[in-house]
Amino acid sequence: MAIEYLDKSGLTLLISKIKTALGGKVDVVSGKGLSANDYTNAEKNKLSGIASGAQANVIESVKVNGTALTPSAKSVDVTVPTKVSQLTNDSGFQNATQVNSTIAGKGYQTQSQVQSLINSAVGNITSIKYEKVSSLPAAGSNGVIYLIAHSHGTQDIYDEYIWLTESKTFEKIGNTDIDLSGYVKSSGLTAISTNDLNTMWG
Repeated sequence: MAIEYLDKSGLTLLISKIKTALGGKVDVVSGKGLSANDYTNAEKNKLSGIASGAQANVIESVKVNGTALTPSAKSVDVTVPTKVSQLTNDSGFQNATQVNSTIAGKGYQTQSQVQSLINSAVGNITSIKYEKVSSLPAAGSNGVIYLIAHSHGTQDIYDEYIWLTESKTFEKIGNTDIDLSGYVKSSGLTAISTNDLNTMWG
């Protein structure tokens, strides 16, 4: 078996390759390791300024309506009113009893009173009916439309009146005359033909 050995030229080549491989190494500094840290002086100074035992987000001062409230340990208990009676009624707001008393004193109607009046008014409404008469009576009745015949129309033969209780008078509300003299009958209409359209188009 042949025995291999390293001669001078081979050793020179090996040393050259080792130097190249070690060209990017980090030199050892006393008291430091070789891992990447990138710890800056600014960060060191910031950390040095934090007091021993300090904790983040600890409340240092709390004010209630401008008055300082000193925290006890890490908790703050601020009492907030939960009832209107715990507040000062400096604007003079009224409670339900006071409002109802004021309304009653002014003569205003309550919901039940208004509903009662509405029910009473609706209950007094009579149905509408028609009554043919040759002439209007001395006094009329509510809910009646009085029809008096006339001869000035072919489709309409009555004038209509109602009795106004407040003024005790009759009010003519109209008649059913229909005047169609200004309207065109369908029999008088003629459709435009396609030839007419072509002639108009030129």
